[in-house]
Amino acid sequence: MALLEASNLQKSFADKSILAGIDLQVEEGEIVVILGPSGSGKSTFLRCLNLLETPDAGVITLDDAVFNATKPTKSATLALRRKTAFVFQNYALFRNKTALENITEALVVVKGLSKESAREKGLAILKQVGMEDFQNA
Repeated sequence: MALLEASNLQKSFADKSILAGIDLQVEEGEIVVILGPSGSGKSTFLRCLNLLETPDAGVITLDDAVFNATKPTKSATLALRRKTAFVFQNYALFRNKTALENITEALVVVKGLSKESAREKGLAILKQVGMEDFQNA
């Protein structure tokens, strides 16, 4: 069984079909590149995989989390979101939060960590990338 599988993933905006029956299987340890010209749906596909965009149809399976776009449930949505992350192409920080707060927000809201645990983890992440001095920026 694949670690990540997308079956018949579909997404449209207005009358324009962006994803039309996309299938993907990624095995554990496999490295996959999504390549194509600007506007071909790469970012939409990735945004659908972690439910930043809700697909119109299809099934996404990641490990033991299964999301069916035609029968979405809150528990399936949450299970998939807890297993994914996304690095935005452009600046996507919350402007009203510090660097540390931007890191810890998902740890508290999605992962359910206490604020103190999230703070400790956030500080460790900032230190790991040499940005601990910018925690309040």
